[in-house]
Amino acid sequence: MEKTGSKHIKKISDKSLVEQALQKREEAYSAIVSRYQERVTKYILLLVSNNDDAKDISQETFEKAFGMLHSYDPQYAFSTWLFTIAKNCCIDFLRKQRLNVRSIETMTNSDDPGGRSSSVPSPEENFIFEQEIDKLKRHIEKLPERYREVAELRFLHEYAYEEIAKELNLPLGTIKTRIRRAKEHLIKDGKFNLYILS
Repeated sequence: MEKTGSKHIKKISDKSLVEQALQKREEAYSAIVSRYQERVTKYILLLVSNNDDAKDISQETFEKAFGMLHSYDPQYAFSTWLFTIAKNCCIDFLRKQRLNVRSIETMTNSDDPGGRSSSVPSPEENFIFEQEIDKLKRHIEKLPERYREVAELRFLHEYAYEEIAKELNLPLGTIKTRIRRAKEHLIKDGKFNLYILS
């Protein structure tokens, strides 16, 4: 069983952490929160300006995510799934506050490939999400050969950097460089948001 202590968290893939969380391992839940809490809160602050509200919504995001973790499909990036839940929680919050949610819906078109309007996606929203993943796959296939394999392992299968280095038998520094350059190509050519390329 993989360790999930602070010294090892960066070496464990999201997929492995989810598998451990599904086994009710408390340290896996903590590791997921530690990995994503700051990024999720910053994302929410783009949509909800109040810092205290953003923290509350961030907490709600993780509670919902853990409550429906069994529905996460590991063939897709966990980060995309999590940010989709965060966006949905923001929309729910603003609707309760009777505020205008149009700005979030506009951002959804460009910033969040998940596009959910409830905690369980509709068939149409699933279709949109799958289209975004297919688009990512197509653009990865167009990358130069040295970047293609690392991009597939990182962005589609969410391997940790160390796992990719071991899989391809390459130095960790080389892997980090190739992933960074692959990300630059994808952002430039496919207009992908950084959240899907985490």
